[in-house]
Amino acid sequence: MREVPGGFGRAISVINRKALGYFTRRLRPLGLGPGQQAYLLALAPGESVPQEELARRLSVDKANVSRAARGLEELGYLRRERSGDDARAVALSLTERGRAARREAERIAAEWLAVLRGALTADEWRAAEAALGRIAAALETRADD
Repeated sequence: MREVPGGFGRAISVINRKALGYFTRRLRPLGLGPGQQAYLLALAPGESVPQEELARRLSVDKANVSRAARGLEELGYLRRERSGDDARAVALSLTERGRAARREAERIAAEWLAVLRGALTADEWRAAEAALGRIAAALETRADD
């Protein structure tokens, strides 16, 4: 199937490329990359979450969570502790430094969303958000990735 120039795929590609550049630049002072930001934002301050739960929240496998957690722990943003109930399970929580980095990552993400929202009316934004949410939900149920 041939992609139509200026179509949906191209738009998604442009948005993804621009977002990657934006977050790479803005997160660099924190020592973070765009992928690590998602892990910080998925943990609420004061919460301790099993790695399996974080994998479910982000729709990634446990190996990805383990790698990201090691990197965030090395930066002093995350604490990994063995669960009291299951010695094999690892619980993740933000350190004070991690909570500060999370606040900054939230601010950066909000600025990016403001850029995106600026291109649409409020009604268009709601419709786009709903449509993309349905697409993401449909993709999460697929077993072929």
